[in-house]
Amino acid sequence: MAAEKIDVPAPVRQVQSLIAGIEVTLEKWAQDLGKDLSDLKGMVAGAAIDGLVQPAVKGLLARDSPELAGAGFIANSGLVGPDRSYIAWWQGPQLERVDALANFSPSSMERYLKAEWFRIPVESGIPHATGPYIDFLCTDDYVVTFTHPVRREGSAELAGIVGTDVAVRTLEQNLIRGLRQLGPAASLVSAEGRVVVSSSLSLEPGDLISLDDAGLSYPVGRRFAIVSATEDDAPRG
Repeated sequence: MAAEKIDVPAPVRQVQSLIAGIEVTLEKWAQDLGKDLSDLKGMVAGAAIDGLVQPAVKGLLARDSPELAGAGFIANSGLVGPDRSYIAWWQGPQLERVDALANFSPSSMERYLKAEWFRIPVESGIPHATGPYIDFLCTDDYVVTFTHPVRREGSAELAGIVGTDVAVRTLEQNLIRGLRQLGPAASLVSAEGRVVVSSSLSLEPGDLISLDDAGLSYPVGRRFAIVSATEDDAPRG
């Protein structure tokens, strides 16, 4: 017996396409950067990392993708030197360098190395998405950070991660109309149930909802879903 085909509404397909586009772009970038880093034997100088990463970031942020607030690469310990990391990250259309001074301060780099968006893909070896959360390190705004591990060819050790910050406010501008078409309480949520964007007036980015109470649910990318619930569902945290 053939499986029943689920009709996916157009607004859901719009969100799925946007998130999938971000994930595919990061995957290709991680592969390309891994190949480029493989050509640089041994320890890699920070200037060489900048030379590989900045052109890619410039291309990403120059595209017609206003939801991308910033992007870059953070090296895993060992790529630049023993017990050393390196951040090559830029934000905005003017390519403002983010926290370059952290490269000269191990204590400053700890903020990045302990962050969920770095730690989980490095420990698990799989892509990750963090948020929504207020990004006090870069944008001071609500973002979702997508990250993808980078491997040098022929090496079992991770070289680091590439990632991009996606601004929640621009996601809302792009998606809110479609969510409203789905109903008065349709939300894009993370795997943990954190609201990213919602058509409900009672839900804000970062609010926690119970996924068990959702009526319909459509998967979006690796770690998100669009869920619908009754209007009187209240945030739980």
